[in-house]
Amino acid sequence: MELRHPLSALRTERVINDKIVGLPVVVVHQPASDTTTAFDPRHNGSILTFQAADAQADRLVDAETHSSWNAYGLCLSGRLKGSQLKPLVLEPEFWFAWSEFHPKTEVYGLASHR
Repeated sequence: MELRHPLSALRTERVINDKIVGLPVVVVHQPASDTTTAFDPRHNGSILTFQAADAQADRLVDAETHSSWNAYGLCLSGRLKGSQLKPLVLEPEFWFAWSEFHPKTEVYGLASHR
């Protein structure tokens, strides 16, 4: 099963902590550049939870260590400074095309997902 994060949800929430096929993922949307990135939030066996530290989601903060990160999973300051989380490859698709070949895809934000 796949999970899709619509741009409408990303433009509203900016940072989404989620799971895809049981694996944790953080999806970050920077509205100024309309850029979306994603990374694996696991660090040394722990799953970090992120939130935007500014309106543009250029900087993130993890709830567990309060370290500061960029939108690409690089820790800029705090206890985990210098750590780099694994980046994930995003595949932007038009929903009408994707859903034709992947009908069981869940869409983030719809009641069926939560």
